[in-house]
Amino acid sequence: MAVGCTLSIVLHSPNLRHTLCFPPTISPSGPLFFYAYLFYLSKILEFLDTLLIILSKSIQRLTFLHVYHHATVVVMCYLWLQTKQSLFPIALVTNASVHVIMYGYYLLCVMGLRPNFVVSVLMLYYHFAGFGCSGILGWCFNAVFNASLLTLFINFHSKSYAKKKQG
Repeated sequence: MAVGCTLSIVLHSPNLRHTLCFPPTISPSGPLFFYAYLFYLSKILEFLDTLLIILSKSIQRLTFLHVYHHATVVVMCYLWLQTKQSLFPIALVTNASVHVIMYGYYLLCVMGLRPNFVVSVLMLYYHFAGFGCSGILGWCFNAVFNASLLTLFINFHSKSYAKKKQG
């Protein structure tokens, strides 16, 4: 999905601004919305992960972060489609890529990689400069959601790895 959406951005977007800020009159069709719909369906499928944890009786692996992420990301993807949210292609590529490289988590932590929010600043500039971007309320939901995930992840990381350093 990350590759398909990236190719759709490169091959089908009229310009960079369109990728970051959909015009309010955009039709929810075409390759980008196709990949958004597939991504949405994949997030529903991810509930199987939670079900498998429950069925395997590994409830200790079922953290608040896990449940919160799986439940909320479905809402986020639904909002992408329903509000024709600007920036969802960037969010989709980012989220799908993160899931692809999730098993490289320890390497990324060692490298100290941090998220880059430059594209959001540019989209907000386009929106408030008078162009108007579609789905700004959906973007606000995403911003709060991403901040809460980052906070929960930092909390999880500090609790998990502070114990190992003390031991």
